[in-house]
Amino acid sequence: MATNRTGLCPLPQEEPAYYTHILGVTVDWIIVVVGLPGIITAIYALQGLVRADHVAPVFVINLLVSDLFQIAITVVFILSRFFDRMQPVFLTLRCISRIVVRLGITASLCFMVCISAERYLTVAHPIWYRYRRTVKCSVVISSGVWGACALYALLDFAVVHDQKESLKVFSVLLLLPALPLTVFCSLTHKALQHCRSIQQNESRRIMGALGLVLGIYAVLFLPFCIRNLYFILAAGSEHSTLEDTSLVVTSALVYLSPLADPFLYIFMRRDMRNALDILLSCRGLLRHMVNNGEARSEDKSQQTAEMSATHIQDTEQSL
Repeated sequence: MATNRTGLCPLPQEEPAYYTHILGVTVDWIIVVVGLPGIITAIYALQGLVRADHVAPVFVINLLVSDLFQIAITVVFILSRFFDRMQPVFLTLRCISRIVVRLGITASLCFMVCISAERYLTVAHPIWYRYRRTVKCSVVISSGVWGACALYALLDFAVVHDQKESLKVFSVLLLLPALPLTVFCSLTHKALQHCRSIQQNESRRIMGALGLVLGIYAVLFLPFCIRNLYFILAAGSEHSTLEDTSLVVTSALVYLSPLADPFLYIFMRRDMRNALDILLSCRGLLRHMVNNGEARSEDKSQQTAEMSATHIQDTEQSL
């Protein structure tokens, strides 16, 4: 796709298919009207868990913040449809939107991986998770994620001027979370099977959160990656109706992700605190039983030694 340059910003000569399609217009309005209130409500509710609980859902809050970036760009798309898109203010906003879209989507996927890793550590290594993982540690990790995603978005904007090359790199990056999300989900499921101390409803909550994260990625993000890589590698010289329609549908799925992310609050309300308390109490009980067993064995050994000494003394006296 040919591009125009406005200052340092490359803009396509033709509007993307998603921008003018009725599906894109409808999805944009749904995201703003439904997604924005849902995300704000979920963030406000999760902040209460940060203040009240040591096990704070910092990664989920950052995931919702990344959704706000995507919704902000959606507002720009909606407003620009009512005005002349060639006005300087909208040209500037559309240039910035490329950075914000890359930042928001990559950060969203990174925090999905962090949530999956956090769930696995909660079940497989609860003692380490309780005493080594703090809110400060989560904030540091989150800052690193934002920094890395911002660096990629800026480099993509400043260095890669070809739209196809930018889309290819972006699609490859979106494929990377597939492996860790699948691995953490599988490992957590195995850990829950071997841990009989967690009740069945708590196990369902934990796996529900992981299943929701993996499902969001597989349904909303993966088709976009596969579609882009297929048409880029096919290297067709002319645009087809199928190519434009598939771009509209897969782009709409990606932009709908802010509607699904607030549902993670349902799984964050109880499962982490309850699961940790159960696991820690179970392991504490086992450690107490082991210590009692060792103490009893030492007492028996001491009693045996005392009986042996008494028996020897009696034997000597009889002799």
